Amino acid sequence: LVLPASILLYWFLRSLKLSIAFPSLWTAAWNSVFASGLASAISLLAAIPVALLSVRQMGWMALFLERVSYSAFALPGMVVALAMVFFGANYANPIYQTLYLLLLGYLIMFLPQALGALRTSLLQIAPSIEQAARTLGKGPVNVFRTITVPVAWPGIAAGIGIVFLTAMKELPITLILGPLGFNTLATSVWSAVEEAMFGAAAAPALLLILLSSVPMALLILRERV
Repeated sequence: LVLPASILLYWFLRSLKLSIAFPSLWTAAWNSVFASGLASAISLLAAIPVALLSVRQMGWMALFLERVSYSAFALPGMVVALAMVFFGANYANPIYQTLYLLLLGYLIMFLPQALGALRTSLLQIAPSIEQAARTLGKGPVNVFRTITVPVAWPGIAAGIGIVFLTAMKELPITLILGPLGFNTLATSVWSAVEEAMFGAAAAPALLLILLSSVPMALLILRERV
């Protein structure tokens, strides 16, 4: 952590002396936070039914959905991005080069992370607790809202934080599937480095580290608690 951060700080201070113009950092930072937040929320919502089926139902369908969801983690981001470009250009043209296609790529890439964190928390909930609530007249939705979610909240928060942290740093999917003019901190760093403007890349890189440290710190503090 010290070595890359110190080098970035050196380039940043050097760029200040040379009066190098920086790109629109706040716009890129907002786009990064906005897209990563949506990606974490969508990934969590998609992981909930798969996690519930894999924990509460032991049939072949639940096992198949769980294995398929985890297998996506083996796909490189470049492969997912190129596949989504082909899919959007040929079969989903209305969402091609839009934020929706970018979020779909994020969902495919980061669903395993949300699923792993959520499934771990659900495994710690005894089915008898939910069954007792059902015998007392609670419906399935009410049981999930008042019992399952509060007890599994550490895993839910961990899943959100991990997906948010990873999506913030994702470059290939963001670069290829992002809408025209949709700059994030990761793409800003890449654009500056591509032109050998290391000083201009230092500011968005340091800001990316700063924003990424927030969910990382929350995860570490939650583990200690």
